[in-house]
Amino acid sequence: MSDPTLDAIEIAKAQEGLRQRRETFDQLKIQDRRWFLLRLIMGWVAIVMLPLLGIVSILILLHHEEFATDIVTIATTALLVDILGLVIAIVKLVLGDGPKKLEPTDMS
Repeated sequence: MSDPTLDAIEIAKAQEGLRQRRETFDQLKIQDRRWFLLRLIMGWVAIVMLPLLGIVSILILLHHEEFATDIVTIATTALLVDILGLVIAIVKLVLGDGPKKLEPTDMS
């Protein structure tokens, strides 16, 4: 026969392990939801900002004689650097791998 005290300890350990796995899974679920929301927001911001930055910068560059040299320099920088940075951010965050796939936690 087995000792009832040892059985109770094993049951308590198993319950605590199950509780911790449930907590871990719930936390991963929340993080996955937030990651999805971030990707969605980044996608919408890119849809609005990329054409807007491009149009404003190109208009300033096409009519450079109407603007101060500093403004034209800023527009050129925005066109080259900011748009490139936005494209890289989109590729990494929206189209990239993102977090690992949500799955049940192991039973070890």
